[in-house]
Amino acid sequence: MRALRRLIQGRILLLTICAAGIGGTFQFGYNLSIINAPTLHIQEFTNETWQARTGEPLPDHLVLLMWSLIVSLYPLGGLFGALLAGPLAITLGRSPSW
Repeated sequence: MRALRRLIQGRILLLTICAAGIGGTFQFGYNLSIINAPTLHIQEFTNETWQARTGEPLPDHLVLLMWSLIVSLYPLGGLFGALLAGPLAITLGRSPSW
């Protein structure tokens, strides 16, 4: 009886780990698809902003570099936002959203 209980608990643990892994991967892929949908618009905006400030367009390889930095820093912003939201809500108080 004890061996059967351990076997069932082991299977439940394995299924839980698999579900968490698949769920986490799904969310990460969904977030990447959200940021990759407006790729051309963001690249054009970056190039137009650079051109407005300096008077000359940004080379294609630097536009790609800027886009890569934006996409790679996007999850870090989510991480820091998630870590700071709780302490800020405690410090500043929670306001109702009406």
